[in-house]
Amino acid sequence: MTCSAHPKFEIPDGPHGKLRYESAMRHAQAAKKAGKSTQEIHAVFKKIMAFDPMDIDAIPTDAAHAKYRSAAIHAKKALEAGNSMDEVHEIFRRVKKE
Repeated sequence: MTCSAHPKFEIPDGPHGKLRYESAMRHAQAAKKAGKSTQEIHAVFKKIMAFDPMDIDAIPTDAAHAKYRSAAIHAKKALEAGNSMDEVHEIFRRVKKE
């Protein structure tokens, strides 16, 4: 019995590419543990990798994503107010920790 090799995914070069990839892998593992099909797991992975963090409406409103959603809202407001990227990241981290 032979298995086809899993396709290699190129991690984006952007500043958040590695973090998004790690998040996609965590979500894929959770989907696998939940008994999702290979197609469903790949769909979860692709959805996370295509995610736009500035699209607040795309962030789920469930309890599991509440802190992330709140942090993203605060970070977006800080960015729109002209804060530096370092300040925006610090706001995001601080709100997520609360």
